[in-house]
Amino acid sequence: MPNQLLAIVKDGRIQTLDSIYLPEGTELIVTIVPVASALTDREESAEWSSLSLNGLNRAYADDEPEYEISQLKELNPSYDRG
Repeated sequence: MPNQLLAIVKDGRIQTLDSIYLPEGTELIVTIVPVASALTDREESAEWSSLSLNGLNRAYADDEPEYEISQLKELNPSYDRG
Protein backbone atom coordinates (compact mmCIF):
# COMPACT_ATOMS: atom_id res chain seq x y z
CA MET A 1 0.00 0.00 0.00
CA PRO A 2 1.44 3.41 -0.90
CA ASN A 3 2.22 5.74 1.98
CA GLN A 4 1.52 8.86 -0.08
CA LEU A 5 -0.99 9.59 -2.80
CA LEU A 6 -2.40 12.66 -4.44
CA ALA A 7 -5.98 13.63 -3.65
CA ILE A 8 -8.38 16.51 -4.21
CA VAL A 9 -11.27 17.91 -2.23
CA LYS A 10 -14.56 17.63 -4.12
CA ASP A 11 -17.95 18.45 -2.61
CA GLY A 12 -16.33 18.59 0.83
CA ARG A 13 -14.87 15.08 0.57
CA ILE A 14 -11.33 13.91 -0.04
CA GLN A 15 -11.01 11.94 -3.28
CA THR A 16 -7.83 10.19 -4.39
CA LEU A 17 -6.68 10.81 -7.93
CA ASP A 18 -5.39 7.22 -8.20
CA SER A 19 -7.54 4.23 -7.37
CA ILE A 20 -6.54 2.41 -4.22
CA TYR A 21 -8.19 -0.44 -2.36
CA LEU A 22 -8.82 0.14 1.32
CA PRO A 23 -11.11 -2.18 3.26
CA GLU A 24 -14.29 -0.55 4.55
CA GLY A 25 -13.68 1.05 7.93
CA THR A 26 -9.93 1.49 7.46
CA GLU A 27 -8.75 4.31 9.71
CA LEU A 28 -6.24 6.75 8.23
CA ILE A 29 -4.20 9.69 9.41
CA VAL A 30 -4.47 12.48 6.85
CA THR A 31 -1.87 15.26 6.77
CA ILE A 32 -2.79 18.23 4.62
CA VAL A 33 0.13 19.39 2.44
CA PRO A 34 -1.01 21.67 -0.39
CA VAL A 35 0.65 20.85 -3.71
CA ALA A 36 2.26 24.30 -3.78
CA SER A 37 4.14 23.39 -0.59
CA ALA A 38 5.23 20.08 -2.09
CA LEU A 39 6.72 21.93 -5.06
CA THR A 40 8.63 24.17 -2.68
CA ASP A 41 10.03 21.08 -0.95
CA ARG A 42 11.12 19.65 -4.31
CA GLU A 43 12.79 22.93 -5.21
CA GLU A 44 14.60 23.00 -1.87
CA SER A 45 15.73 19.41 -2.38
CA ALA A 46 17.04 20.31 -5.84
CA GLU A 47 18.97 23.24 -4.37
CA TRP A 48 20.58 21.00 -1.73
CA SER A 49 21.50 18.46 -4.41
CA SER A 50 23.03 21.20 -6.55
CA LEU A 51 25.02 22.54 -3.60
CA SER A 52 26.33 19.05 -2.80
CA LEU A 53 27.29 18.39 -6.40
CA ASN A 54 29.11 21.72 -6.67
CA GLY A 55 31.06 20.91 -3.49
CA LEU A 56 32.06 17.51 -4.82
CA ASN A 57 33.11 19.02 -8.14
CA ARG A 58 35.35 21.50 -6.30
CA ALA A 59 36.81 18.78 -4.05
CA TYR A 60 37.61 16.47 -6.98
CA ALA A 61 38.44 19.03 -9.65
CA ASP A 62 40.85 18.39 -12.52
CA ASP A 63 43.46 20.66 -10.91
CA GLU A 64 43.51 18.56 -7.72
CA PRO A 65 47.03 17.16 -7.10
CA GLU A 66 47.78 13.44 -7.37
CA TYR A 67 49.42 12.07 -4.26
CA GLU A 68 51.97 9.28 -4.33
CA ILE A 69 51.84 6.44 -1.80
CA SER A 70 55.24 7.56 -0.49
CA GLN A 71 53.64 10.87 0.60
CA LEU A 72 51.22 9.15 2.97
CA LYS A 73 52.04 9.28 6.66
CA GLU A 74 50.14 6.11 7.49
CA LEU A 75 48.70 3.47 5.17
CA ASN A 76 45.16 2.22 5.69
CA PRO A 77 45.51 -1.54 6.27
CA SER A 78 41.85 -2.11 5.30
CA TYR A 79 42.20 -0.47 1.87
CA ASP A 80 41.98 -2.94 -1.00
CA ARG A 81 43.90 -1.65 -4.00
CA GLY A 82 42.54 -4.22 -6.17
